Amino acid sequence: MADTLGYAASRAVRTAASAAVALPADSYDVAASWRRCVDRYRLDPLSGQPVTTLTGPELTQHREPFEEVLAIVEEEIYQVAEPLSAASFSVSFADMVGLILYYRSDRSLGNYHEVERAGTLWAEGVAGTNGVGTCVVERRPVQVFKDQHFFRHFAHLSCCAAPVMAPDGEMMGVLNFTTGNPDVSEGAFRLACGLVSKVAERLGNQLFRRQFRSNALLASFGASGSLLLAVDDEHNLVGANASARRWLQLSEGALRPRKLWDLFDGDGAALAGEAGRIRLRRNDEETEFSFQGRRPGAAVARAATPKPTKPFKRPEPADVAVEPTVEACLGADPRMAGQLRLLRRVVGSRLPILVLGETGVGKDTLARALHREGDRRDKPFVAFNCAAVPESLIDSELFGYGSGAFTGARREGNPGRLVDADGGTLFLDEIGDMPLALQTRLLRVLETGEVTPLGSGKPRQIDLQVIAATNHDVKSRIAEGAFRADLYHRLAAVVVTLPPLRERTDAAALIRRLFALARADRPLDLSCEALTALLAHPWPGNVRELRYVLQRAALVAEGPEVTVDDLMLDAAVGCAQPASPGSETPDTARGAVALAERRVIEEALVAHDGDVTRSARALKISRATLYRKLRQHQLEVPGRQR
Repeated sequence: MADTLGYAASRAVRTAASAAVALPADSYDVAASWRRCVDRYRLDPLSGQPVTTLTGPELTQHREPFEEVLAIVEEEIYQVAEPLSAASFSVSFADMVGLILYYRSDRSLGNYHEVERAGTLWAEGVAGTNGVGTCVVERRPVQVFKDQHFFRHFAHLSCCAAPVMAPDGEMMGVLNFTTGNPDVSEGAFRLACGLVSKVAERLGNQLFRRQFRSNALLASFGASGSLLLAVDDEHNLVGANASARRWLQLSEGALRPRKLWDLFDGDGAALAGEAGRIRLRRNDEETEFSFQGRRPGAAVARAATPKPTKPFKRPEPADVAVEPTVEACLGADPRMAGQLRLLRRVVGSRLPILVLGETGVGKDTLARALHREGDRRDKPFVAFNCAAVPESLIDSELFGYGSGAFTGARREGNPGRLVDADGGTLFLDEIGDMPLALQTRLLRVLETGEVTPLGSGKPRQIDLQVIAATNHDVKSRIAEGAFRADLYHRLAAVVVTLPPLRERTDAAALIRRLFALARADRPLDLSCEALTALLAHPWPGNVRELRYVLQRAALVAEGPEVTVDDLMLDAAVGCAQPASPGSETPDTARGAVALAERRVIEEALVAHDGDVTRSARALKISRATLYRKLRQHQLEVPGRQR
């Protein structure tokens, strides 16, 4: 053991020294975590200790108290999981034991880690220095870069974790981003570190808003963080999020109701005004708050006592970002008009729908929208990614199995995703990657409407709306013998092809809509130059990549608007200067930017009926600059000039 302690101490010194490069200056002490591993937990860094993994029933038991929390966690993670996957990161949520309760990754992109799936235990006393377990101990953001992990066999991972705070101000879980990319740059890792803290804060705020949805909320977003205060009808402060508690120097736990005016100068008249904002003064400093939801003064006459609410239920549609409609998913590109008409006619008809398109174009989003707008909206929507599940498990996960069907099977069996979706919609993502043997079983189910679990001779009748999606050229896969032609014809009753973002004529409108969702927590504008750069970007990751870029930019922007620098796009594209028509081809960076700028100007002029003054104001440039650009792009103003 002495040799182990000596090795660990020596490596801890080296790890702590390297941390100064990889981690922010205010981060936790890596060496302190290593000392805990050696002195307190008596771990051997060379032991190769495997990760502890719970069985399915054990994980279900641990998840039960978090059921309503996980519903909100999943909603929030959904906003960032796909963009992070494109950047080689997986996303997980763990409880205060260090047990991963929710895990999302994309196996097709190489982001899945067997040691980090749901049910794995990452307590520091078991797994050594790591993002989840060390965050639980430190109760602050933690970053573990490659060989800063205590155990050498985790050195291929880089993790960044942040605490998720409950509405009572106490830590209730950990949000963690992990990458196994050995070539991940320090800059990309730092960016993920900043993002995980922001998302964890937003998640905590979402939980807070949900619990106090019957109260008036006061919100302020500034140097002190995102401050949220819950006020009852008598102007008592009944809740404060973690940032507000730090700002007001309030302890964790349930608040003893106290008058808001015990903490701030003023009286109830300030809350009764008609303005949507209020300035509260404390310690000779004024902070501006905005009202969210109902106002306390207006509710006094209607309800003397707010109804008690149960915390952590699944958010109602009004509490989360509005889900896009089928029309919004297809967009205003003229090529999609015919497909939109077709989908409107067949939705709810049980005809299988096949969605084609490159990775990231929004196939999953369209499938969910079709389910919401169909007559099965109150039934289950079950998504199954054929590329994200090991081939050996697809059969049992999709078709299910009976009790004792094979060694290691659950005692009670598993109904399978097909049965889970009975009466509702089954979304088979990446169907082009399904093994041939299972394609035969799936075809039989689709033809007969019956599914027979492994190890069971009892078929079950099921009723499904099937939506499949793939980024493969299915006809090429058929020619190669990798996909059954009869299954293709069975799935392709209705075929929808989503164009890549770089080819969409409605890209500007899509960017504005996604940006409005990304900036939900604070007022923020998108500069004309930033929009121009976004339109010129080639978008290899399509809408998924765009969503990630906008969310990242909204988080890092320090001014009142997002600039080109905030986008962090490729320098050759984002920093290029516009060129005159004909001087560059669309295939060059300068030509792409010039064409994109021309399109933005044309759109502004049309939107403002040719009014140059209003168009210049909307573009955030002077009239003189707009006239110069009109000459540069050889554009004419529609209608009369004013």
